[in-house]
Amino acid sequence: MSDDDPTRRTALRLIGATAAASGLATAATAQENGSNESNESSGDAHEGMGDDADQRPIILAGRSEYWYGIAPEEIEGEENPTLDLAAGTEYELVWINADGAEHELIIETADGEELEESDSSEEAGEAVSMTFEASEDAAEYYCEYHPEAMRGDVELGDGFDLAPHEHGEHGHGMVGNESAAENSSE
Repeated sequence: MSDDDPTRRTALRLIGATAAASGLATAATAQENGSNESNESSGDAHEGMGDDADQRPIILAGRSEYWYGIAPEEIEGEENPTLDLAAGTEYELVWINADGAEHELIIETADGEELEESDSSEEAGEAVSMTFEASEDAAEYYCEYHPEAMRGDVELGDGFDLAPHEHGEHGHGMVGNESAAENSSE
């Protein structure tokens, strides 16, 4: 994957802006609530998600031509990537409007019955989040406004590995670190 890919650059820029905005909103909310205390029992965005509460979201960028996979790694850089979901598992799916056209993500059955739908957005850079439980009837996802071009499959299986990972756990930033570990055992 080249960093020269305009969709990837746009999506990464939008993710950074969205993350910065949500981080500022979280800090402001905590400050308004006077929360200097531990966040042990207070609810958060994942309240009610049970064992799935600590998982990372599936992230897509929406362009009129296709949905663009951003995360997890299995779909990074893919156009209209197949979403690998485990039936009965709750997921957070975040999509970012990458082109300012109106988009809305819908998950449907093979018979075309709508199972889940996100809010719509027509503002470039806006992130839309939806939480849903994967149904064994899920077959496809598409954009309400661009259903031919922006359409991908839903595959039911073990689901993506969305567990939170420590930095470097998947080899990110590991260049040179493996030799340090090897040298320490000598």
